[in-house]
Amino acid sequence: MKDRATEPGRFLHAKHAFQPNRLGYCGPDEGSKILDYLHGSPSNERLLSTLMRFEAAYPFVRMIGKSTGRNPFDREVTEAYWLGNPLLDQVEPAQFYELSHSGLASGTHIERMKKEEAKSVFRELGTMARPHHTFYVLGMYTRPNAESLDRRKLLELMDSCRISWGKVLQVKEKSLVVERALLTMEDGHLALGIRKKGEVNYDSGIKPFSSIKAGDWVSLHWNFACERLTGSQLLNLRRYTALDIRAANRLAKPHRAK
Repeated sequence: MKDRATEPGRFLHAKHAFQPNRLGYCGPDEGSKILDYLHGSPSNERLLSTLMRFEAAYPFVRMIGKSTGRNPFDREVTEAYWLGNPLLDQVEPAQFYELSHSGLASGTHIERMKKEEAKSVFRELGTMARPHHTFYVLGMYTRPNAESLDRRKLLELMDSCRISWGKVLQVKEKSLVVERALLTMEDGHLALGIRKKGEVNYDSGIKPFSSIKAGDWVSLHWNFACERLTGSQLLNLRRYTALDIRAANRLAKPHRAK
């Protein structure tokens, strides 16, 4: 993992992990170290150790890497987990199943499943189950207690936690005005609504945001702009998010039917 070839993957990973870490949701209390790195400080072993201590994210990139014969911080591996790409289709279902019920630490915002629950999920979804960040985020909607939660707050939580995308309309000093589609509930089904305008935070000291401009597309995590998306990244993020939404709706059917 010392290989400089993994630097782009570590950088992409850190950009998407930074905001939930700063908010205290995931990873060790070392947000200042991550921010220094994102602002241009050289990578080092301590930073790598920090990224490996994210209880939710690191097990996923480690598993994707192992299943596809790559380094966990290979750029395509970290991109697969956060944004989605064809590497997700190469992951061995058995390895994803094993991660789901035994490879995640308890007490994180992405909870591991009980073994019988994992069996049921993978039996129901088959190839629709992908080790994509949004897949587990939308899993909150499929839990048996989902109907007891405030629907508006649940949608807001899932929208904040999933990796979404927005088109930049205006660049301000510390925020971007973007147009993006938010999650909605239609007849008990999750869906993406019409695009709406809103503001998100960004840091011009993090590449490539010193040159961000109207018309660019960006990935968003906890109301923070993480990456300027290429055309293929945007297509992949849309594709795998749509798959995740279909999977969540299929899993939630038994709960809605009760």
